[in-house]
Amino acid sequence: MNLKAQNGERLSHGNGDGKGTGNKPTYTFEIIVSDPQKHASGPNSSTSYVTYQISTRTNNPSYHKRKGDSATEIIVVHRRYSDLVLLHDILMNDHPTCIIPPLPDKKVLQYIAGDRFSQRFTQKRCHSLQNFLRRVSLHPILSKSKILETFLIDADWDAYRKSLSGNIQTNKEEVTDAFMNAFKTVHKQSEEFVEIKEKSDKLDHTLSKLDKNFHKMTKKNESISEDYGKLEQTLQDLNELISGDNEPLGRKLKFFNEGITQLSYGLNDLNKYIDYEYIVDIKDLEHYIGSMNQSLKLKDQKQIDFEELREYLDKSIKEKTQLTSGYGGGNFFTNKLEEFTGANQEANRRQKIEKLENKIESLTLESEDAKKVADAFEQETLKEVTLFENVKTTELKNSLGNLADHHIEFYEKMVETWTKIDNGLRQS
Repeated sequence: MNLKAQNGERLSHGNGDGKGTGNKPTYTFEIIVSDPQKHASGPNSSTSYVTYQISTRTNNPSYHKRKGDSATEIIVVHRRYSDLVLLHDILMNDHPTCIIPPLPDKKVLQYIAGDRFSQRFTQKRCHSLQNFLRRVSLHPILSKSKILETFLIDADWDAYRKSLSGNIQTNKEEVTDAFMNAFKTVHKQSEEFVEIKEKSDKLDHTLSKLDKNFHKMTKKNESISEDYGKLEQTLQDLNELISGDNEPLGRKLKFFNEGITQLSYGLNDLNKYIDYEYIVDIKDLEHYIGSMNQSLKLKDQKQIDFEELREYLDKSIKEKTQLTSGYGGGNFFTNKLEEFTGANQEANRRQKIEKLENKIESLTLESEDAKKVADAFEQETLKEVTLFENVKTTELKNSLGNLADHHIEFYEKMVETWTKIDNGLRQS
């Protein structure tokens, strides 16, 4: 099996020496997702599911040690979409500071329309799942995770999956914090992150426009291809009516019709590539930008937590200062009520100061911890954004290069075909 993409590029890259450098993964991975197969859920079940063949070649000795094969062996497993969802969720849970590549959305029109077993749907999903696994394998941290290794090589994955049932803990606290902070913004956002957000929004907008334009183009090309098919059939029917003295015309018509046939097939193949791969790449990159934005929001959430603690601490310090200097410490009506009831206001003031001192001490420690967490998240987020930018640049370069190659191949084939036809028409 050839584990390289159709254009010959490797699907994952590393430094290849097992040591790792900078933002590169320690080992190389070549991963192909292919051969979607439909299966019945059970002997008497009316429901079905699809499995995908995942073929991996890697120079990571741990993978081959567990399998007991050589480093050049291809490891083949079969997984369902829900298995990849589990892998994604575990990575999300285990690596909260990493930008986890997104999976293709399950809730798409094909599921509603009942067309999720069609070749078009499953082939597009194959390519999208392959994009997901490639991105994970390119990540220097995610590529070393034990869950990825188990997912890619374990033949008894179902048993492993059942053993995890109910044991995956979600970050409920972070989800709650994110909901509570949904309408809050960071007071002091660094210019670096402002620029990152502006660039990602601009790219997302551009990709969205490309997605719509190429969808329109594929529909138009599909219609043109169908028209060429009808023209081919019409010319074939016409050719059957030609006989006798018109045989030279019939031969020319046959030559010309062969060109129409090749044009129809070539346009259909080009359109299929754009629909099954290029548009999928665009959509997946849009989703990847969404994952990066979620990481930026989590970073902002930690910053907001620190800023709110700091604001609360400043208020407490201000209140203590006012009480110490003999001002404040309560509103006018409270002071008058204490005076009327004969309460010892000086004792109350000292008690309030003591409580505030304890609160200030506690808030100071909490704000220092929150500052450390926010700073750590900011640094990790910057590293993740750098990794994202590298992957994004490579993907865009490869995707556009492949698109150009397919167009060049189409036009070269058409030039060759119609040159032969032209020569044939001249000779007949």
